[in-house]
Amino acid sequence: MGETRARRDRLSASRKNRSRGRRARWALVVQLVVAAVVLSVSASATASRTISARSDAGSADVDVSIKLLPDNPAPVAGVPFGVDIGIGNSGPDSTSTHLLVDLPGGLTATVANRLGCPTGTGTLDCGLLDLAVEDSFDGESRLLAAQPGSYTIVVRTSDLRATDPNLANNSASLTVTVGAASLNPVIRSFAIAPRKPKAGIAVKVSFAVADAVTGGALPPAGVRCSAVAAALKVPGRGKVAAGRATCTFHPPRNATGKTLRGNISATAEGKRLKRSFAVRLR
Repeated sequence: MGETRARRDRLSASRKNRSRGRRARWALVVQLVVAAVVLSVSASATASRTISARSDAGSADVDVSIKLLPDNPAPVAGVPFGVDIGIGNSGPDSTSTHLLVDLPGGLTATVANRLGCPTGTGTLDCGLLDLAVEDSFDGESRLLAAQPGSYTIVVRTSDLRATDPNLANNSASLTVTVGAASLNPVIRSFAIAPRKPKAGIAVKVSFAVADAVTGGALPPAGVRCSAVAAALKVPGRGKVAAGRATCTFHPPRNATGKTLRGNISATAEGKRLKRSFAVRLR
């Protein structure tokens, strides 16, 4: 009889343990369900906040423009030309946006503009611009083409902080035809050496040649020389030395106190360039 009671006690303890295990498992399930509900609510709240932030940005009709400056001469290679870049906001809400300028290969921005568009090549980031309703800004950029050709410049917005009902005017382009420069040779850096020449000592008269528009050096050729001191003809020899048209004169010793007067000339790009001079001999 004692053995029967012990068996009943063991069975009762086993049932109690199984019951506690079921309650623990149900508690874990409840905790998992609660956690999932909390995460779902949190995600919904975050999504709601995100949508609300986008909605708060409002609506803004932003437009950009680019055009050649009206007083520009025809663009030529090697000479900077100006373009006017503009951006505006016709509303109904304020907004902000990045302004980008895409330059094709061979075109360089040499001067930054007041919108914040920098110098350089490729895509230029003009920065984040704040635009109130009816704001309109523009700025001149100077561009330089290395070679003649056709170049298309694109201006566009990026990361606009509002809904724009007219996306078509968020970018604009300008195609510029750049011609070959017409060279205009002129005399540069005329010099007499020595600065205070003496009779009986060689005197060198020289000049360089450069393009009047670009300032680039041009090679001279066909140097001619002539000079006199009083009634005496002074012999001279012309040549190109170190890229300069150069005449070397040899005034006689008895020309002391006389004025050496003469001309030096050379050709460049088919044009004859001539410079007169006068210097007193010591």
